[in-house]
Amino acid sequence: MKNRLEQVISQKISINTNIVQSLKVLHTNRMELEEMAEIEATSNPLLEVEIDKGVDWEQYFKKNREAYIYDKNESSYKDDSEYNFENLAKSYDSLYDSLHGQINTMYMPPNKKIICNYLIDSLDKDGYLRENEQTISELLEVEEDLVLECIGIIQSLEPHGIGARDLKECMIIQIRNNGIENDVLEKIILNDLNLVANLDIKKLSSKYNISKEDTKKSIEIIKSLNPKPVEFDSDDKIAYVYPDVLVEKKGPKYIAKPYNEKRMSLNINSYYSNLLIESDDEEVKAYIRENLTRAKEFINEFDSRNTTIVNIANAILNFQNEYFDSDELKPMTLSDIAEVLECHVSTISRGVNDKYMLTPKGLLEFKFFFSKAFQRGDGEVISTSSIKQEIKKIIDAEDSSKPLSDSRIEKILHQRGYDIARRTVSKYREELGYLSSTMRKKVK
Repeated sequence: MKNRLEQVISQKISINTNIVQSLKVLHTNRMELEEMAEIEATSNPLLEVEIDKGVDWEQYFKKNREAYIYDKNESSYKDDSEYNFENLAKSYDSLYDSLHGQINTMYMPPNKKIICNYLIDSLDKDGYLRENEQTISELLEVEEDLVLECIGIIQSLEPHGIGARDLKECMIIQIRNNGIENDVLEKIILNDLNLVANLDIKKLSSKYNISKEDTKKSIEIIKSLNPKPVEFDSDDKIAYVYPDVLVEKKGPKYIAKPYNEKRMSLNINSYYSNLLIESDDEEVKAYIRENLTRAKEFINEFDSRNTTIVNIANAILNFQNEYFDSDELKPMTLSDIAEVLECHVSTISRGVNDKYMLTPKGLLEFKFFFSKAFQRGDGEVISTSSIKQEIKKIIDAEDSSKPLSDSRIEKILHQRGYDIARRTVSKYREELGYLSSTMRKKVK
């Protein structure tokens, strides 16, 4: 036996957990943030959380149970009742909870689990992962290959299609998870979805050298796939919205400030902070210091979230100041706001996710103000919201017994200087909530 020194090369993956937690806090809406704070407080005695939630119905009925015999058949509601029925809402597990639950039941190294949970929080409302692996790799300070591996894990979860980067990948994930291994089918999805949409069986059959029957089966499979894997997740669930900022007019400008109507305050427990000074027990002091650090980090993340959201709101308002007087939105993207605030686009994406501002025009989602640029035939740059308004005007003015087809609307828009494709008309019409021309037809 000999003792000797050896140099061994090994890979070690480290993740900046503070960045992950900070981005997660920024991503949450008001309700989720309150739940997160309460959960943190239950595991950390140094953190005190006070949330004004209105009436505590459980305590209310407990206190009054012995005061009277309650007969539901004799109960009545009066207009002057002080009960706030908006506080009564069913609870439910969101799709995000389900996905986190699936990950937590899997055996994997802690670092992978952190990345997977980060990816889940990064999914948009349709279940797509819009951030690329390079951006995620840079933010989490990990290898890109590891991010790709974790994306693969997310894409194996249910519902099938979750975690896709685009529509084609979403469809391929679904067929593979359904046990379909078909190279031709995947090639059709990757290269010829336009032929599938036009039901061009002859061209598809010829291009891929397959029979018409097999072509029809491929088309049926593709049409059965869900382009939005979590679209079905929105049923009759009740979700209450609380504004993050309040918008007020100051001179010619509209300014955002924190909205404190539903106030949540975070503080350090005074008993434990005094105990840290007075106690002679080093073990007790070490315990208090550890939890004090965690509590301060959470409070700092909470304050940073609020500051970031207010800054984003003011950048949006500065860009769209004229909207409140003219109803016209300027073309604006996440990148525009990121450039103004000198931060990453992913930070803006999280900062506007599920966030609302209370404005003179009502409660508006941050995302409402974002609109892509579009150039008219005369060179004027307008937003997509302006095109939607044109489509709305055209449909509202049509003869209900002879509603206009999307092709006809396309031609009218061309005459008005909007060089727009029919499929784009269909997309905007659906987003405006209008049915197809056949469904809009009314018999006089």
